[in-house]
Amino acid sequence: MRFSGKRVLIVGASSGLGAAAARAFAGQGAALVLVDRDAAGVQHLAATLPDATAIAGDATDAATVAAATAGAVDILIHTAGIDPLSATDVPGTSLDDWQAILAVNLTSAFLFARAVLPGMIDRRCGTLLFTGSIAGLKPTPNEVAYSVSKAGVIQLMRAIALDHARQGIRANALCPGFLESVMADRKGAMTADALAARSEAAAALVPLGREGRYAEMAALAMTLCDDAVSGYITGQSIVADGGMMLA
Repeated sequence: MRFSGKRVLIVGASSGLGAAAARAFAGQGAALVLVDRDAAGVQHLAATLPDATAIAGDATDAATVAAATAGAVDILIHTAGIDPLSATDVPGTSLDDWQAILAVNLTSAFLFARAVLPGMIDRRCGTLLFTGSIAGLKPTPNEVAYSVSKAGVIQLMRAIALDHARQGIRANALCPGFLESVMADRKGAMTADALAARSEAAAALVPLGREGRYAEMAALAMTLCDDAVSGYITGQSIVADGGMMLA
């Protein structure tokens, strides 16, 4: 199996891309540490997988980071993210929303990277994969805080890749466009009609005519974390958007 003997830490694992990645890596022999603030969700997911430990807690909290990184980590996959509907353009974004988005999307990525890198440096190997977004490469209208947070994630990834390449460590970012569902915090605030309208809008905007599937993103994540096939790729923002950036 591709990841037999590897310990994979997935932050933001209870739903969406994080959960799809957990299932995919488990199917290839990885031992998993799954982190999410949704205690019931992450514990249920861990119980369905052969070798998985659930850590329930806020990804921005030092105690959560410490608990999740207590052992060696071979691969860090950071998928935690929020994008509240209340945060729009600069005048329309409260300081509370700004700080919350930056904390979850960017600061937590820094905290987990800071926790796992010393062990990777000692072993002279390791892979970090961050979830960026095409919004981090080209700002999305009325999502200023989210766009800034994802641009920060991409620059964090590039800095890590540059600083630690000679220590055998790789870092990349997966940058999706429209995926098959919105993030958990948005989904809870949207009606069924609004979610359906979003899917229709995606089909109209995306050159391939559909939303991306979490299973596709998880398969791409495995490729980027597999040294046998991507061992010469580092510092890259891999766009998976159905062609949206071409428009």
